[in-house]
Amino acid sequence: MNRTILRLLFVFAFGATSACAGELIDFRDTTTSWSDVRALASNEHKLILIDAYTDWCSWCKVMDRETFTDTAVAKFINDRFVPVRYEMETGFGAIMAAKYRVNGFPTFLIFTPDGKLVYRILGYLKPKEYLDELSNALNPGKQEHLTGISPDLEPGFPRFYLQSFLKKGVRKRPDTSVVLAFLGERADLSSEIAWSVMFRFSYLLTQPYKDYFFKNYDRLKSLYGANDVGSVASTFLAADLNAAIKANDPGKLEEVIASSARYLNEPEGDLRLAYTLRFDQETERWKAYAGLIDSTRKSANPPDPNVINNYSWAIYEHCPDKEIVSRAVVWMSEAVVQSPSYMLLDTYAALLFKSGDLKKAKEYAETAIEAGKKEKQDFQETQELLKNINAAIEKKL
Repeated sequence: MNRTILRLLFVFAFGATSACAGELIDFRDTTTSWSDVRALASNEHKLILIDAYTDWCSWCKVMDRETFTDTAVAKFINDRFVPVRYEMETGFGAIMAAKYRVNGFPTFLIFTPDGKLVYRILGYLKPKEYLDELSNALNPGKQEHLTGISPDLEPGFPRFYLQSFLKKGVRKRPDTSVVLAFLGERADLSSEIAWSVMFRFSYLLTQPYKDYFFKNYDRLKSLYGANDVGSVASTFLAADLNAAIKANDPGKLEEVIASSARYLNEPEGDLRLAYTLRFDQETERWKAYAGLIDSTRKSANPPDPNVINNYSWAIYEHCPDKEIVSRAVVWMSEAVVQSPSYMLLDTYAALLFKSGDLKKAKEYAETAIEAGKKEKQDFQETQELLKNINAAIEKKL
């Protein structure tokens, strides 16, 4: 399923990066200055690849473990890029995050030697998918040349904006009134500073700003690129989807699907699937929800195990229908064979417990904990699940 669509349904999961990627890829030390990185890229006639990560990003860790350890990926990066990693909530990384509006992790920013952003890759990708994206980044015909981004790394962003990119504990989110007051004083909402504030706090914007955005959609896209405007459009359209859900109105759902097909520039069939799944979940149409998932699993382009995991977790958390839970157990039994990671094993164990298969639930909860230890994940919730499983087993004895 397309990444833009997934933004409407799921939030990235996060955790720490590992060192294994650095064993194959020649990432420059994060203390290397930006000017030195650019000079090196200029001397070697290469583009710059920034791995933008945070200390809490679990998908960054999966990227390290499953993609950056691939020898073909490592060779491609070392041969064609000057790679560098920045932790994006401290120091220079936080400045880069604010400047280039990095909202999710991992994100990969690709620059020319003179410091112009020309490509952006979002989220975890498997080796082949990542190589395809890196190849696109090298293709001048697929690069973006965004005239709205100034060469100044610190063009005068307001303090409340910069503070929102810092680590938890020092990070601060402004009140709606602060954001609206700031934007109300801007003569040009398409300026880099105004747009950055609108982008970062799009979830706080009122109808006049939404109207401005859609009226100026094409111009903003030319200034700041498809990723930026797609993210803001996703936020606004997600709000419309929530309104359709709250009203339990299939007609409004159709309107959101039509608008999304225009502004997200995604295939309407994919949008219809994603939006309808969310609508069915929130309105508790669980039979329809499961039916759609079964259909897409049998399609020519079935969702990967991580997406199935997200679908199934929603059933574990919210669906009381035992028959639907049993169907989710089947989905996850296949998913963990394809990808026996901690997150998927944990979901499978939880669903087995909910279905009443205590023996198998215990087995997979223990397997999930072992996987969590190897992956350096926080598996405390799985330990609690295992306690509940053991208590249920003892009660039956």
